[in-house]
Amino acid sequence: MTPMVRALNSSAADIAVKIVAVLALGLSVFIGVQHAQLTQCVADYNDASNRSQAARYAAAEQDRQAQDELFRSIAGDPRSGIEALRRYNEQRAQADEQRRQNPLPAPPSQRC
Repeated sequence: MTPMVRALNSSAADIAVKIVAVLALGLSVFIGVQHAQLTQCVADYNDASNRSQAARYAAAEQDRQAQDELFRSIAGDPRSGIEALRRYNEQRAQADEQRRQNPLPAPPSQRC
């Protein structure tokens, strides 16, 4: 038997291979856990972003409807302009408050 074969068949080589295998397994588990946490964080961001975007879309729709109502009111009766503008401003303030209460979440690069 050659010295190389004897070295590879030794108990020291056997122990070294087992240590490397255990370290590789540990690293694999660590990376897997990290990946799972990142995936959950991104999923949480997507959920929060979807809720925020839906609320902000509703606020934008409210803005458009208020503006349409303002234009129809003034077009139908130009003397009603002041009251129509007041209603429009109230509706815009409500939409702005809805947007303020539903900010966009921080991106995953900042929260994960």
